[in-house]
Amino acid sequence: RDGKIHTDSKTKIITVLLYMNEDNWDNSGGRLRILNNGTDLEDYVAEVEPRGGTLIVFKRSDNSWHGHHPYAGQRRAIQLNWVLDQAVVDHEQNRHGLSSWLKKLFPSKM
Repeated sequence: RDGKIHTDSKTKIITVLLYMNEDNWDNSGGRLRILNNGTDLEDYVAEVEPRGGTLIVFKRSDNSWHGHHPYAGQRRAIQLNWVLDQAVVDHEQNRHGLSSWLKKLFPSKM
């Protein structure tokens, strides 16, 4: 779903994004758009450039649409989510533990 228009899952309450990209971000895409609806990426309220140090916080709702145009390259960010219950935390920790293990087995050039 990365890049596509969506709202976050109903198990999230708040999302926090802290961008860690270099200051010389190339402006070729990857800017997060906060949207008015779930169908039009060009109908946006705000656009957030992912420069290092930029912080955005938003509350999840059925209308908290967001997305960005396709971007090829690294988008470095720290993401924090406030979720509703421990089952979500357990699921995410298991999922990311597996992906972390696989990345150690198959490292890619950065």
